[in-house]
Amino acid sequence: MTEPNEQYAYFTITDSFDPAEISQRVGVVASESWRQGDLNPLTRYERKLSCWCLHSRLGHEHDLEVHIRDVLSQLDQKRAVFQQLSKEFRGCMQLVGYFYAGYPGLHFETDIVEGLARYSLSVDFDFYYLYSHAREAS
Repeated sequence: MTEPNEQYAYFTITDSFDPAEISQRVGVVASESWRQGDLNPLTRYERKLSCWCLHSRLGHEHDLEVHIRDVLSQLDQKRAVFQQLSKEFRGCMQLVGYFYAGYPGLHFETDIVEGLARYSLSVDFDFYYLYSHAREAS
């Protein structure tokens, strides 16, 4: 049986900063953050940069476009401060997809493109195609 696809998106900034200060500055608690020098629990290496992330609030079964809209909606609640933050730290919209049942494609409507531009966001795609004929044969 093929597992369902999992997809999500989040806004992220990385640089040398205190994530707590970023949360205080924007008035929003990070979904995930770490400080430069913290140990990565997976690799046990020190992190080279600090990171502050704001994840979509939706479940991973939703399409990426819906996740992007949710993140942009959260940024829009504090538009001016997130615009400044994104320009200062080169904000990024991170897209993650684990595709077990095939790649569903990705299409950005005008509102998504405008939202990404509103915050001067780069976009990073981390997509993994994990379908296995061997798994289906068992």
